[in-house]
Amino acid sequence: MNNSLTPLVLSFTALSGIYFAQGAVLADFDGNDVTYTEGSIEGDPAAGVTAGGPTGSFYQLLSNVPSSRPFLAFDSNENDPDDDYTGWTEASFKMDFRAADIEADGFGINFVDTSVHGHTGGVGYANPNGIQDVEERAKIPDSFGVGFRTFNGTNATVTWEAVDISGDVAYNLPIDNWGSLEISMQRNVVTKDTKVDVTLYDQTGQTGGSESVFTDFEIKDFTLEDFRVQIGGRTGGAAMTFEMDNLELDVVVEEILDTDGDGLSDPWESFHGLDGNDNGLNPNNNGVAGDPDQGAAGDPDMDTLTNAQESDLGTNPTSDDTDDDGLKDNVEDGGGVYVGLEKTGTNPLLADSDEDGLKDGIEIPNEEFVDENQPGTDPNKPDSDGDGVGDGAEILLGRNPTSDDVVTQSSGLIADFDGSGEPFAEDGIRSAAKGTLIPGDLGSDGGYYALLENVGDAGNYISFESSEDYTDWRTLSFQMDVLVSNVAADGFGVNFLSTEVHGKSGVIGTQSEEERAIINNSFGVGFRTFNGTNATVSWDGLELSGDGPYFLIADEWVSVGIDLERDPVTKDTLVDVLVYDEPNRQGTEESVFTDFSVPNLTLEDFRVQLAGRTGGAAMDLCIDNIRVLVDGGSQKVLGISAINTVVVPGGGGNPSTLSVTITWNSREGQNFVVLASPDMAEGQLDLWDELDDSYPAAVGAEATSFTETGLPLDTLNRFYIVQIP
Repeated sequence: MNNSLTPLVLSFTALSGIYFAQGAVLADFDGNDVTYTEGSIEGDPAAGVTAGGPTGSFYQLLSNVPSSRPFLAFDSNENDPDDDYTGWTEASFKMDFRAADIEADGFGINFVDTSVHGHTGGVGYANPNGIQDVEERAKIPDSFGVGFRTFNGTNATVTWEAVDISGDVAYNLPIDNWGSLEISMQRNVVTKDTKVDVTLYDQTGQTGGSESVFTDFEIKDFTLEDFRVQIGGRTGGAAMTFEMDNLELDVVVEEILDTDGDGLSDPWESFHGLDGNDNGLNPNNNGVAGDPDQGAAGDPDMDTLTNAQESDLGTNPTSDDTDDDGLKDNVEDGGGVYVGLEKTGTNPLLADSDEDGLKDGIEIPNEEFVDENQPGTDPNKPDSDGDGVGDGAEILLGRNPTSDDVVTQSSGLIADFDGSGEPFAEDGIRSAAKGTLIPGDLGSDGGYYALLENVGDAGNYISFESSEDYTDWRTLSFQMDVLVSNVAADGFGVNFLSTEVHGKSGVIGTQSEEERAIINNSFGVGFRTFNGTNATVSWDGLELSGDGPYFLIADEWVSVGIDLERDPVTKDTLVDVLVYDEPNRQGTEESVFTDFSVPNLTLEDFRVQLAGRTGGAAMDLCIDNIRVLVDGGSQKVLGISAINTVVVPGGGGNPSTLSVTITWNSREGQNFVVLASPDMAEGQLDLWDELDDSYPAAVGAEATSFTETGLPLDTLNRFYIVQIP
């Protein structure tokens, strides 16, 4: 660029120093020998310089040709100090333009980082997630851009590092007539925080009626320093004409003043409360003794980092813990690997480097987990134990974030008798032998267990060992396939035995007939099969329900189901008992009990036992595929295995948004609660957003996905938890 403007001394009150205006006309296409690169990513190349504009020749970027993606990139002279914008505080880009034949997608203006993209040549546009409209969105990595869509509504966007950070903002586009625009930016040279204004005019030269598209749009930590300009356009299936002229870039660059000559800029010293006239030497530049803490080698906060080092790092020289995370700046080396308390790998500018909701200073990996004040986690890893649940989330849920204890949804299988080695105890009382394992036959899906074998006066038991802790359970679902033949006997019962009282293994005898399922410290459902078929519900040695009639099909495999739903506070429980005419709870169901109420069901951890009885008469009773699905309590949180984010383009005046999809391991037939929060530190799960309180598992798959849509594009943090109700 040929910067021909005479430097001007400007006055600012925010920061002391001298500021110089740099910049020039980029191009008026009237033969001013401006160096630029032109080309097209797709379709016909740019039409180029054309005679006849309102102020002379102009440049036709789009020439009413479909499927065209041209660009025009202006070069920067890396050997010319006036082309180095490092330390800029103001920048203004101006351009005349005309749009006609509008059926296309639009154009974008980019300020590309020369340290990444070089000083010459075209720069490719980003194309994340298959999104094609990137030229008019001005999406280029390591670039600031303003895009102008002209198809299906006119919407402008602000992008930074190829991410749309503004959402779509509607504007009025001058059509068939020459208008103009201006993009202006003001930046704090120390914090890099920047405000952006985008204005359209209905006449050339930034005159006539004006429309403010963006006003004081704020970008934090805008680290773009030296840059050059590139303009791109796109037509899709339709086309348009787009012409431009009188492109101008003006940049105000702060002259880096260092009054005391200590290598620390005056604005930086002023911002942090240091004396810009004291270089710390003895004698000082004014002939008197200086304060050593004021110079480049000084360390006023005594964190062992010199002022010069703190200036390079961006940390505060007057605070030994810039981010207030409990770690001194000098131990936060930013390497991403925790070596020890003297080298933590964390970022001295971020209180929570791994964004897990825990401050860096309390995350010490070689400590034992105690609580939220001593989590024993790694400050550089959001999920220290790799179980799919973030460290902060695990602590909120009362779990150990250093132990891989995430719930893996199992099939709930207790026994299918197919040689899988299920641990159980069995016993037979009175005259008949205990039950036996039977190999698979044409009517079964494999091996099964004959609990009763058509022998009179039998009382047989099979009791399964405990392998889970169901404490604080909320829902319980039991199912079992059943085959009865020669029905002349008394029936069978299902018991859920308290392991606290009855231990984790061994047979427990019933207090009356086995088909009544009555045992102290046990919940039971009994199924009578003699002189009518009736079911009963019992709890802690008492039969509560009376007989509930049901229809039992003989000589075919069928199934039974028992479902409990318990209030986590009162322990009051609703019971459903069902009988099905096919195995695996399939086919036609018969409700034997519906919402039968059992008050204060204090049964916590339990195991399953089955019992059968024949009296004077006998029957055959075979069982198979016994399952118990328990949700709630310590089993209630699932590990999220994947999080995917997609930008959803807006349209019709609506802004672009983010869509986030989370995926977790699941089990068909289960429902889930999905929670989200912008801040892990909110402390209580009841403050999180409940996105869905009964989201069904995917059918026929071991993983389920949930998508949250409509999030603002500037969303920086979003945390998710999936629970079993």
